[in-house]
Amino acid sequence: MMTMRRYLLLPLRRIPRFMAHWRLSLQFSLGLILGLFAAASSSAAPALQTVTIQLKWLHQFQFAGYYAAQDQGYYREAGLDVKLLEARPGHDSLQAVLQGEAQYGIGNTALLAARARGLPVVVLASLYQHSAAALLVRRDVGGKPHLGPNSRIMLAPNNEELALFLRKHGVPTESLLPVAHNFSYDDLLDGRVDAMSIYTTEAPYILEHSSLGYQILSPRSQGDDFYGDVLYTTESELRDHPQRAAALRAATLRGWAYAMQHPDELVDLIRARYPQRHSREHLLYEAQHIVPLLAQDSIELGYSDPQRWQAIASSYMAQGMLPEDFKLDGFLYQPEQQQGWRRHLPVLLPVLVLLLIAALLWRLRHRLLPVQRPSHDELPLTGAAVPPDRSHAAPQSTAAPPATAATTTSNGVHADAVSQRTLQDAGADALLLLDPDGKIRAANPRAQQLLAQAMPPAGQLCWPALRADGSPYDASNHPLQLALVTAAPVTDAIIGLPTPSGSVLWLLADIEPVADHRRAVSALAVSLRPAPAAARAASPANTAATPSGPPHAGASSPSPDSAPQAPADH
Repeated sequence: MMTMRRYLLLPLRRIPRFMAHWRLSLQFSLGLILGLFAAASSSAAPALQTVTIQLKWLHQFQFAGYYAAQDQGYYREAGLDVKLLEARPGHDSLQAVLQGEAQYGIGNTALLAARARGLPVVVLASLYQHSAAALLVRRDVGGKPHLGPNSRIMLAPNNEELALFLRKHGVPTESLLPVAHNFSYDDLLDGRVDAMSIYTTEAPYILEHSSLGYQILSPRSQGDDFYGDVLYTTESELRDHPQRAAALRAATLRGWAYAMQHPDELVDLIRARYPQRHSREHLLYEAQHIVPLLAQDSIELGYSDPQRWQAIASSYMAQGMLPEDFKLDGFLYQPEQQQGWRRHLPVLLPVLVLLLIAALLWRLRHRLLPVQRPSHDELPLTGAAVPPDRSHAAPQSTAAPPATAATTTSNGVHADAVSQRTLQDAGADALLLLDPDGKIRAANPRAQQLLAQAMPPAGQLCWPALRADGSPYDASNHPLQLALVTAAPVTDAIIGLPTPSGSVLWLLADIEPVADHRRAVSALAVSLRPAPAAARAASPANTAATPSGPPHAGASSPSPDSAPQAPADH
């Protein structure tokens, strides 16, 4: 076994050379990768792109997600410097986006009507899954809501959902007297208007201490569930800056997630930025009532359901506010389609670079690691091959032809590299060196004795042998053939060799392929030793009686023919 261990240590002796070469290649690879990342970092860090988002109302908690994305640096991480443009009384926020004053805006389902008019608006994210829009109506002296023909009403621009609500209840907007919305409740409280559009997330708080008799009419309470605030942009922005649009959308969603997880922090931020707007209590009330509108516990933040949008469009069609042939095509932003393969570039590019480097190193590995042919003292067997001793063999046995010491095989490996010292180191193991065709190139004395007992046919690689279960090996699964074909070691293979007496010689075989300078298998180094008692007992061939000889005495007491004895000089 010592010789076999020395042979197995061959690859370990090459490790220092292997590591030296691969250390250099690893340093080269790391340097290249770091250089590529440095170049990518320098080229991927341009100045921030400035964009503007047009709000649909005055600053309040209604837009907390945008404030959070600014304050937490989400927009900066996306390469954006985002400005928030507050709505102005009497000014159409949609026109600000269409005319280029802002690249993005906050809208509602009125964008459907704008799209039907040919305006190139595209919804990026449906943030409020439910609308908070409603009508605040004064009660008359009789306690009834005063809303009918010639009623004075303040409607914020782009409030088609409230117009639809009025139509469904028999009050067409054409019969009302419009008043420019000034974002103040004073006109209603003072009786200058009869109704005004409000948000249910703040109106009750403002009117809580008012003596005014009022009623809030909500489309949602009447079965019309519209989307609320949505983030939108234009077709030209998506066409010219698709990555910017995707980055702003993603950063905005992150901001909303943060805002709803830290409402108190956002209230303090809004108070610090816009102290003239609302009190802390007002903002906290608003934050509390926005939570159910976002519906984050059941719907993905920002999700736009095409079927739901189509149902809303159908409601508009039913009131003649959309053409019957209106289609949603191009109206809803689809991140997967818009970005395509480009969205994977930040991940794919480093992976592709690493794969390219690995492929180059694989192709260069033979140059980096030249094959080192083993020296004579590294061979598994040393010394001249000796013909097997047939003194104990039956007369009819055929001896394997000996390999001469001066013979060189066709693969260039010499058979004369055997020293007596290694034969002595072999201990009680039988050591053989076989050519790929089965010719015995070298054998130590222990192997000679074994061959004399088992009589393997000369020049035949796959010796007739039994497996542990007693069935014969065939050419496809014979351990010697497996080692030759796979060029991989075979260890602890149980081999049963029939003997002339009819018994079976049970052995454990370790087989090591020996490669030449072309890395082809030029020989097989074989170590044979008696199989353990458990392995012999497990085999039916070892316990069954044979017609030509007596049955074995048992696994624990093998017969002289079934367990070779070491020669006297060992």
